[in-house]
Amino acid sequence: MFVSVINVDSPLVIFLSYLYLFIIGSFLGWVLEIFFRRFFSQKKWTNPGFLKGPCLPLYGFGLCLLYLISSLSFKYLCSGEGIPSFYKVGSNELSFYGSLSFWWTSLIVIALIGVGMTLLEFIAGIIFIKGFNIKLWDYSSLKGNIMGIICPLFSFLWLIAGALFWFFVEPYILILLKFFNEHVFGLTFILGVYFGILMLDVINSVKLASKLSGIAKKNKFVVDFVKFQNLIHVNKDKQKSKTRVWIENQAELAASKIKNKFGELTYDIKRHMYIGNEIPTTNAAESDETPRTKAKKEDKKAN
Repeated sequence: MFVSVINVDSPLVIFLSYLYLFIIGSFLGWVLEIFFRRFFSQKKWTNPGFLKGPCLPLYGFGLCLLYLISSLSFKYLCSGEGIPSFYKVGSNELSFYGSLSFWWTSLIVIALIGVGMTLLEFIAGIIFIKGFNIKLWDYSSLKGNIMGIICPLFSFLWLIAGALFWFFVEPYILILLKFFNEHVFGLTFILGVYFGILMLDVINSVKLASKLSGIAKKNKFVVDFVKFQNLIHVNKDKQKSKTRVWIENQAELAASKIKNKFGELTYDIKRHMYIGNEIPTTNAAESDETPRTKAKKEDKKAN
């Protein structure tokens, strides 16, 4: 392994390194799920996580697991033979204790990642189903699924993700960790702030989960969290529609009042144009006489 990146004699540095990975994985996983649900599954923008913030802990633990499998396999399985030049981008200090070539090690790593991520997904799904009666995702419509939590299709996708990580991401993760560990004291403050906010988010989300769990256990059913989120969105859309209708009605009512006031003001102005402040009746209005000519005639008669 790259000894210069993580000091194995310092448990604190190793611990902080995995915290960095957790943050990165949680955020990038959240972004990935946002776009996946927008363009493939739900066809709309929605928060994919159980938490309110931009964080998916499953992906955070997943990135930590990917790195753990990759680093240990590289160190204890690989002999150093056949390593591509681009893979040495992280460091030139390599430690090998294995006997397999790079490509045989790669096959084993990718298989372990596929199995490991599928197992992690299954454990996370089971915890929520058994603990809260909540199903965060549902693969029930896909072939070969187990309890709607895992399925061959997504296990295959994990294999692809593992291959991409092993060949294209792992070397740069090492560079990133090296940078973080060289600035460990400055970044520790950021870690503290992040996990403080995360804990508040977790507490609030667990409260919501407890309420849903109580209802679900009482009525003996499992809450489909995705459908629950969709229901919330539908209710919000209905509320927005009601609010929009109310605003339109209020605007129409206000416009009607303004129109009436304007009509009354126009009437008063027009009324003051006539003698005696009275507007002629319909019969009078049909004659060609105006208030001015009528007044002149009356003055002539008087003279």
